[in-house]
Amino acid sequence: MGIRKANDPNRNITRLDASTRGYEVRVMRRGKLHCKLFSDSLFGGKRKALTAAREYRDELVEKLASKAYTRKQLAKRVTSRNTSGIVGVRFVQESDSRSADGVVYEYWEAQWSPSPGVRSKKRFSVKVHGPRNAKKLAIKAREAGVRKMEK
Repeated sequence: MGIRKANDPNRNITRLDASTRGYEVRVMRRGKLHCKLFSDSLFGGKRKALTAAREYRDELVEKLASKAYTRKQLAKRVTSRNTSGIVGVRFVQESDSRSADGVVYEYWEAQWSPSPGVRSKKRFSVKVHGPRNAKKLAIKAREAGVRKMEK
């Protein structure tokens, strides 16, 4: 289904239609999962279960608002997927499918989000700058981008 937008009325709510029928609310804050099921049978049908799930989700999100990471805190969080050691900086190798001899482009890429829903990135060619310089330039670009982020 993918990631739901912030203004989606069913954000953090999933429909279950297996042995249990109902809606599940799942909200993650600072690594802790908050989860609750709203069964169709207990709430008197699909619509009532969905209404109860939405109300619970809204109350829970409001209650947990103070525990949410700021955008800048999220931008500095290291995750297990990080392979460069620097958040928002990665090494990329891309093959040019138009090339008969399989040309591969290598570069270091910096990425950040200057405002909600917007992603910016800058790439620095290893061929042009050398491997160390390209990485240093990407790190500097990332740091500059994060400093300019909205709160």
